[in-house]
Amino acid sequence: MQPSTISDTRNTVSESLELDDVLLAQLPCAPSQVLLLGASADQYVGQLVSLGYQVSLFDLGCGRELIQWPTANRHAIYDIELPLSDMQEASFGASIIVGLSAEIHPLSLWGQLGRWLAPDSPVVILRPGARPQFGVQNGFEHFCAIGARLGFSKQESASTAGTEAHVLRYTGRPRWQLRNGSAKNFAEIAVLFQKVFGHPLSRDLWNWKYSNGRGNAVVAARNGALIAHYGGMYRDILLCGSPNWALQICDVMVHPDERGVMTRQGPFLLTAACSAEVYGPLGFGFPNARAMLVAKKMKLYDEAGQMAEVRWPPAAKRSRWRTRVAALKRDGAGNQETVDSLWARMAQDLRQGVVGVRNWAFVEHRYFNHPHNNYEVLLVSSRLAREPLGVMVMRRLGESCELLDVIAPLANLPLLIDQARRLTALWNLPFLYCWITENYLPQLLVCGGSEKKLDVTIPTSCWSGDPRANLLNNNWWLMSGDTDFR
Repeated sequence: MQPSTISDTRNTVSESLELDDVLLAQLPCAPSQVLLLGASADQYVGQLVSLGYQVSLFDLGCGRELIQWPTANRHAIYDIELPLSDMQEASFGASIIVGLSAEIHPLSLWGQLGRWLAPDSPVVILRPGARPQFGVQNGFEHFCAIGARLGFSKQESASTAGTEAHVLRYTGRPRWQLRNGSAKNFAEIAVLFQKVFGHPLSRDLWNWKYSNGRGNAVVAARNGALIAHYGGMYRDILLCGSPNWALQICDVMVHPDERGVMTRQGPFLLTAACSAEVYGPLGFGFPNARAMLVAKKMKLYDEAGQMAEVRWPPAAKRSRWRTRVAALKRDGAGNQETVDSLWARMAQDLRQGVVGVRNWAFVEHRYFNHPHNNYEVLLVSSRLAREPLGVMVMRRLGESCELLDVIAPLANLPLLIDQARRLTALWNLPFLYCWITENYLPQLLVCGGSEKKLDVTIPTSCWSGDPRANLLNNNWWLMSGDTDFR
């Protein structure tokens, strides 16, 4: 697609909605080039051309790429790329944006403006006054905050002819360049991952976390080199019984040479704040105490809970007269119906809390599709009636036996754990353990286990100020199967 550069009066002034003198005063003198963006932006073409400006007009759908896939609870977000030539970099003296929406990725749009605008260029954003919302809570404020991080300072706001006008000015390339992390950046991300965590990140594992709409990341570069990454995977949840979603924070990385800049203008806060504003506002993760303390000081996270470990000794190896256990095969007949039915009963028990969805689609992707780890996905049923009682996921690794997940009515937990302890004995392993949020710890301690403290805190995002975040406090049902690293 070629840029729509208008040099003649395509629309007359009388046919266009006019820009008033206050807004025109923000523009450089004609014949400066103006970048006009938006589906309804053509209404200003005639006036600008008649004043002597060179206008390049683009729809905000230019080069659209789906970045956040829409669901019933989550809106779509698109990356954009303006089809301009390299020779036009830093050549525009101003930009006017009309019809901005939450579907346009702010990092993408501000990044494009930073490429094509000359330093000290104004950006005028026109919004109908009758539409105060931006699709999400505080969405427009977040959009402008992200612009400031990419070098665009807020100048003034005005209201004219039923339209809100916001003026920002490009102050120049910032110290850290922020953008959406994608498969195109995998090689750089893998190098940073190795540097930070000391072991490699495979493309298969990255795809398992982020591809096909499963996750997104914000990355920061300095002098062209990637130095920070803040990732998240979308997780469907039930929030007090209602379907919702949260961003599961993962792969938080800052290059060792940049860790001294742990300030409110450093790469960690910048990537984390953008992630909360674009992909949030509800989030959770599994940071250690040190990482949690840093994020709390920066007012990124509040504490929503604590993880604990429960341990059991092996049980007798003999068969149980009440229950039986069998491997749940991926392609087994009726397995999807069985898992979904058990999940529905578990969800009913946890309807006052917050829990990640554990239906068949989750089990299939989380456990059967994992590119590296092998899990035992097991169905516990009654011996005589063959009634499904619950699904449990176990993993043998070295001398340990971990119960990663259960999908069952809570009343059936003792029967599942008894079978898990029996299997631990049959595998000749010294003990069985699992992780659980402390608020649900009593549900497992009554099954004969003992508690072991963990240095793992559950955060909730407080950056965006979404009131729903308060519903997460001490309300999560989380196990190690909810992590991305076990």
